[in-house]
Amino acid sequence: MTNAIAYVKELNASQTEIHYTLTHLMGHAMAWGAWKMRRDIGRIRWGFFKHQKKVGITCLVDVEGGKDLVPCTFFNAHEMTLKEFA
Repeated sequence: MTNAIAYVKELNASQTEIHYTLTHLMGHAMAWGAWKMRRDIGRIRWGFFKHQKKVGITCLVDVEGGKDLVPCTFFNAHEMTLKEFA
């Protein structure tokens, strides 16, 4: 975790457009991990495993200064850069 915090601080120090958080970093890591294990992603329907072709993760996003949380699903987020993910 120490390395992750240092990496986020370094990202924020190098630019001012986007304020990165550990949530951005962990979401990107989860998307990459899900893509690496994509053969295991799917649903069980009527007792049989059905493989999902699309790999996505869902994150809750803060809107209106914390008044509400909205679920956002990112598909193929493993292909995004961290800047695109944010």
